[in-house]
Amino acid sequence: MKTLEVTYRGAALRLELEDDTARLFINGIARDKGTLTTSLRLSTTVQTDYELHEFIQGVVTRRDGATEAVLTAGSSEVGRGDLAP
Repeated sequence: MKTLEVTYRGAALRLELEDDTARLFINGIARDKGTLTTSLRLSTTVQTDYELHEFIQGVVTRRDGATEAVLTAGSSEVGRGDLAP
């Protein structure tokens, strides 16, 4: 299993890829999952502060033998990495 992990505003964000199944975790809780073919978007909204909610998105893209993962919060990229075996 390959993972991309970052901490954003005190929240642990993790994107996992095992075989062709990708999962998005927030603070250890699976919030979204899907099956990767070429590209997959996983998303959730989480409360990061009092009455402040953020849209968290994980994008996994497979191309030319490489698998790239990107984590965003709102419109900001907070993590990027390679998930290739």
